Amino acid sequence: MGEERRKYKRVRLECEILYPSVIYNNEKRTFCDNCKLYTVDISEAGIALKSNFFIPKDAFVSFFLRIDDYLPFKALVKVRWNKNLNGYFYCGGEFIALNLEDIHKIRTYILKQDNKTEV
Repeated sequence: MGEERRKYKRVRLECEILYPSVIYNNEKRTFCDNCKLYTVDISEAGIALKSNFFIPKDAFVSFFLRIDDYLPFKALVKVRWNKNLNGYFYCGGEFIALNLEDIHKIRTYILKQDNKTEV
């Protein structure tokens, strides 16, 4: 396996995202109960997602993300890659226009998770 080329540290984050919206080719679609979307991992710059529906590359995904006990915040992600694996669709992308408070929430979570693995 190759050397990690990412600028930011990634850590595992597993939670369900309810009612995400996907924007692609100027069309917005909001998904409901039968469409499942979960987080896989997160960094300050982006997030990886797992779903039972396809999300195309270059689409935007909009959702509320809750990390630990913080209030949920609105996240907008531009999808940079996708793949199909074991019956699920995986995609990853970069956060668009997060404010400093939300970046701080992510950074704090990453540091906390990183410290857990060192013990």
